[in-house]
Amino acid sequence: MIANSNAWGQEQSDQDLILREQLTEHGKSVRVTVFANLVNAAILSFLFFDQAPLAMHILWYGMFAYLSITRLHLAKRSKTTDMSRRQMLKLKRHIVFNGAGYAHMWGAGVACLLPVATSNQLMLLAIIGAGKMSTAVVSYRHIPEASRAWTIIMYVGLTAGLLYLGGIESYAAIILLTMFGSVLYANGNNIFENFANQLVAKQEIERSAETVKLLLNDFEEQASNWLFSADADGRLIDVCERFAEAAHQPREAMNGMKLISLIEDKDQRALLTDHIDKGRSFRDLTVSVDVDGEQQWWTISARAITNETEGNDHAAFRGVIEDITAQKNAEAKVSYMAHFDGLTDLPNRRLFTDTLNRTIHRASADDTVSLIFFDLDHFKAINDTLGHPIGDKLLQMISRRLEKLTKPGDLLARIGGDEFALLLTGERATSAEQVAEAIVSRIGKPFLIDDHNIVSGVSVGVAAWEPDMTDANQLLKYADLALYSAKGSGRNRVACFEKGMDVAAEARRNLELDLRTSLGRDEMRLHYQPLVDLKTQSKIGYEALLRWEHPARGVVMPDDFIGVAEETGMIVQLGEWVIRKALDDAANWDEKLTVAINLSPTQMRSASLVSTIVNALAHSGVDPGRLELEITESILMHDSETNIRTLHTLRDLGIRISLDDFGTGYSSLNYLRSFPFDKIKIDRCFVSEIDTREDCRAIIRSVINLAQNLGMTTTAEGVERQDQVEELRVEGCDQVQGFLYGKAEALQEATDLRSDDKMVPNVETIYLPAAEVPIAPYPKRKKA
Repeated sequence: MIANSNAWGQEQSDQDLILREQLTEHGKSVRVTVFANLVNAAILSFLFFDQAPLAMHILWYGMFAYLSITRLHLAKRSKTTDMSRRQMLKLKRHIVFNGAGYAHMWGAGVACLLPVATSNQLMLLAIIGAGKMSTAVVSYRHIPEASRAWTIIMYVGLTAGLLYLGGIESYAAIILLTMFGSVLYANGNNIFENFANQLVAKQEIERSAETVKLLLNDFEEQASNWLFSADADGRLIDVCERFAEAAHQPREAMNGMKLISLIEDKDQRALLTDHIDKGRSFRDLTVSVDVDGEQQWWTISARAITNETEGNDHAAFRGVIEDITAQKNAEAKVSYMAHFDGLTDLPNRRLFTDTLNRTIHRASADDTVSLIFFDLDHFKAINDTLGHPIGDKLLQMISRRLEKLTKPGDLLARIGGDEFALLLTGERATSAEQVAEAIVSRIGKPFLIDDHNIVSGVSVGVAAWEPDMTDANQLLKYADLALYSAKGSGRNRVACFEKGMDVAAEARRNLELDLRTSLGRDEMRLHYQPLVDLKTQSKIGYEALLRWEHPARGVVMPDDFIGVAEETGMIVQLGEWVIRKALDDAANWDEKLTVAINLSPTQMRSASLVSTIVNALAHSGVDPGRLELEITESILMHDSETNIRTLHTLRDLGIRISLDDFGTGYSSLNYLRSFPFDKIKIDRCFVSEIDTREDCRAIIRSVINLAQNLGMTTTAEGVERQDQVEELRVEGCDQVQGFLYGKAEALQEATDLRSDDKMVPNVETIYLPAAEVPIAPYPKRKKA
């Protein structure tokens, strides 16, 4: 918007300049033009005095006198320099009207004389008519409106006179007059365009000159370079004020001072001395200068000046010095930012990787190199609960503690986030495991940050370089595998790389690749385990379980791939498929049979969980009351408020919610208070020994009594013996499931799907997540 305003203002300025110059230039030639018109008028009056009536002469001269006086007055006003734009436009219009009046006077006068003129007089009238048409291009060359009006009016008047005169000669004259008028009309426009372009170009040159002048003035005031002179020995001569200010020394003291005395570095001094001694010109010699204890950087360029009168070939030097301190500081800052972490001031991943590559490439068979990888345990929880500013301060304090563990030759770096690396060489590398244990011990001590007492653990992986390693990436991979092992072993500990870790990692990677394509290849299957009412011994529903039928691996159990799916995010896609498939299958069952699906922590954190379930219900046509979602206490340990809100939303839809594996968590009773579950499922670890251990019976009895008092149903998992069933019936358990009633089977293998069927398929349990991406509602399908 500002740019458009500036452009519009500049255009207005150019238009005002053209208008002002139009008036000025027009006024310069008015007197000569009026005198020429007077001479032409006198000639016509003398030659045609007898042919025209006296009244015509008087009228014509009266018009001539009025127009000439008006024109002279307008020319005088054109010289006024303080007119506004509006006044200039008004004056220009008067000039155009005056020109049109002149054209009428001459065009009508010549046209009226043509019929009464003799042959000789016709020639004179032709000359005067043509001349007057040309006058427009000369007299009004700076005002195209007046020039065009003059040309057109004269052309019309002369053409009318010739038509009245008649004859072939008149028609020929009209043709010539048309061509002549067209040329004059076009040239008049071209002359003005050239005039305007020259004015604009001149204005641009003036603006550029003004800009250059301002820049030069600004340069004089703020320039970071200065001129200098030195004699054949390199002593300064006639030191300028700017040079003295830059060196923070008096001019008098600097005159006679050797230029090299200002330079700190001995190599730079030697190079400058060599140039001076040999009388050699030089350019852009960068030197370090100490100015009142502050290091500055200058570049010196000089040309040797020959002085033959003193018998020297290099009697003096003339040159320029530029202060490049700001540039050097900026370069140093950019270099620092490229190689060091801005938060902790430790080397970053780039510098660490470059150093590690150089170390590995230069290492010989007798050298020892060790790499330590470590990251903080549960650092995300600290950021989420206390905020990122606290997390940043924690990283800074940890970095300072780690620096105290390092020795010269070690390289400690922040790789990213809460990940760090330590490179050890020589004797230090042989004690890498002890250094790693010290890291765990030192980081495990509390941190006091803004009145918060923070305790953070650290998992550490250690890998040693071997002579057969030619690639630093292999050492990085081994250290990362050791770190992964430390995390898998419970965190806050050290793990060293061992042979076989890479084989396990490769196997896991292959499993991950196969898992990513499993859905596309239709390798996933759902099996169902029946849920039995203990009193009637009838099926009341099924629990959906997932099996992976791999063409080469065979049937892969969930324990082998669900963890990988959780870490890679594949659990989202698997969960979406399970929800839709389970509900589609349930649509063909007896309407009294329920279907149970377990929800994982990842599924509960998904913002699209509710929409996924709603869309699947709509597509299948299953009553929401037949769907039972099972969650574990671990789901409610993180983001419990958010998860409780989600559970209430699902409950409002008519879906039943069960608490699975009850009694194995940390805050079971608190969760029962925070959300009214429909069912509590007793974990198999208690059920397996209910018929042999009194403590198991006591725990199950307490759970059943608690559930009954809270109005909840109880289900016992893992029932395998009839004695367990009898004990559960005595204690008042409502439902059971386990191998005693059958194992997990595919849907097509079930013998009956009626609610009163006593023959129950075999089943087992697995946690299944829902999709992250909302599924568009499908049209409700008809039941088979």
